Amino acid sequence: MVPVEIAGHDAAGLRLVAAAGLLPPGGRRAGLLAHAYRPQLVGLSTRIFTGWLDAGPDGPVYAPHTSKGFVAPPNKNTLLVLNGLLAKYGMWQARRHGAAAQLQRLGRCEGSRGCRRGQAAATRVAPRPIAWPGVRQIR
Repeated sequence: MVPVEIAGHDAAGLRLVAAAGLLPPGGRRAGLLAHAYRPQLVGLSTRIFTGWLDAGPDGPVYAPHTSKGFVAPPNKNTLLVLNGLLAKYGMWQARRHGAAAQLQRLGRCEGSRGCRRGQAAATRVAPRPIAWPGVRQIR
């Protein structure tokens, strides 16, 4: 990991600034994480890129080809309500697919003695893919 700052952009990609000697010369695949934090993480925003980094004589240039991210609302009450709804949705999915029961079984094995090897293996269940609304499953 190398901390960088964005100095600008052009047709080639994002112009980066990094401390001397941290980026080896040449081109390579690279990921970039951009974020902005506000007090108490209200209004947090992140963006994750994958792309091509070229550390040439003109300075490093990053050409992203995929991007994902999220933005948390800048209102604390809205943020808390949405976090609660997402947590409830996650628990509903876990119960629906048996993951909650599996975690409870595994949690019982985490006692002071732990599980014996055969006992832990018997409690494992192959995870089922989670069906997210609006996302088509590719098999």
